[in-house]
Amino acid sequence: MQFENIADTAFWIAGFRAQETDRPDAVFHDVLAKKLAGAQGAEMVANTPGTERMAFSMVIRTTSIDQLAEHAVERGVDTIINLGAGLDTRPYRLRLPADLNWIEVDFPNIIDYKNTKLADEKPVCNLSRIAFDLSNEIKRTAFLLELGDNTKQALVITEGLISYLSNEKASQLSKDIFEVPSFKYWIHDYSQGKFRRLGRSRKWEKLLEKTPIIFDVDNPIMFFSKDGWKVAENIHILDEADRLGRKLPLAKFPWTLLIRLFPKWARKTGNNTYGCVMYGR
Repeated sequence: MQFENIADTAFWIAGFRAQETDRPDAVFHDVLAKKLAGAQGAEMVANTPGTERMAFSMVIRTTSIDQLAEHAVERGVDTIINLGAGLDTRPYRLRLPADLNWIEVDFPNIIDYKNTKLADEKPVCNLSRIAFDLSNEIKRTAFLLELGDNTKQALVITEGLISYLSNEKASQLSKDIFEVPSFKYWIHDYSQGKFRRLGRSRKWEKLLEKTPIIFDVDNPIMFFSKDGWKVAENIHILDEADRLGRKLPLAKFPWTLLIRLFPKWARKTGNNTYGCVMYGR
């Protein structure tokens, strides 16, 4: 199996949410995920190298961003803008005010597919979708400014997006978001540190050959902080796993031995390797 384009990854992630929803001990229930993922998403999940570890990470990412989005609403945001929304269903399942505006932005084919599949479903807030190619940097600046003109206090989410951008393009996106005064908060997931490439086997690299993970800095939070962002909340992977009552699927030897011999070091290292952050101004 190999992803042909970025749109394929949307079905993949929806497949993992559907898998979690089917568990008797599910930590969230995304009842629309299976409809959106379809057979394609389910097959992708089944053929993912190290699927248990990937499922663990996707569950943590989902619940972490769920929390951060709800916390942003508590801080007073009136609009949530999900850039590269994929097949996300948060405006249907989170606890959100009915008058909140939620805007999803993605490629036209994803938007058309989602509009068709979810035509009979009712979101919990005001939901709109916009077809736009975010890789068009010339038009993107004006596009984001226009979105910003229609809100007083917004949260921007870029879940799973940054990793597919070059360092330069990721920095430019960060600047573009920060330049819109009404964009008060920004959420993204991150991997960092010298162990961030663990688990990228040959099978994994083959899977992502046409959709490679390009973004590569040791400390993403510091990288984006230079654009003016300040950390409002930061959720680390193992802390969130503890809250959910989930255990990290153990890696192969020698990592299992290192974890047993140096548990404090292993926990600190693991926590610092992956997480989700919400910036403020």
